[in-house]
Amino acid sequence: MLFAGGALALAVGGVSVWRAQAAVRSRARTLSQMATEEGERLAEAAERLNRHGFEFQHTLDALAPRLAVLSGFMRQPLVAAATPWLIRRMLGRPLKKRRP
Repeated sequence: MLFAGGALALAVGGVSVWRAQAAVRSRARTLSQMATEEGERLAEAAERLNRHGFEFQHTLDALAPRLAVLSGFMRQPLVAAATPWLIRRMLGRPLKKRRP
């Protein structure tokens, strides 16, 4: 009797473990596929960033001296004071008249 009960418990437990293992394998397969797809996407993104980063570096090398000159010009007090007025004029918004 004790042997039969143990064998029954072993059979039920074995079936439960087998089903759980099948579910875990299925989830692991799905996660593996998702990780592979995500890895491929990240590799493509890294390749694009490397290519465009290289182009950006050369663009920045050419642009940095010009920006330095412009920055030096913009630091002058008269230019800094006139810049908001110039922006409003370019956008077609005249200064608001103050009412006394």
